[in-house]
Amino acid sequence: MIALKNIALALDNDSFDLLELVTILELTKDKLNINTISEMARQENKSPNGIRVSNKYRKIKIGKQIMVVKGVDNSNLPF
Repeated sequence: MIALKNIALALDNDSFDLLELVTILELTKDKLNINTISEMARQENKSPNGIRVSNKYRKIKIGKQIMVVKGVDNSNLPF
């Protein structure tokens, strides 16, 4: 858990260059079940609105696209 704290602090302090940030993003996306709302709805046989309002998926805005992560509850915490 200490390594996570160090990485979070390094991210906050802009200690990584752009290439390193892209590499981190690519590595983590492979470990997460992350999709758009529409694609998650298709996978789960639910409506997009059902996914959008459900608290069973973490919603993350990447650029202009809202992505959902299955397995992590949506909370109002900033981290």
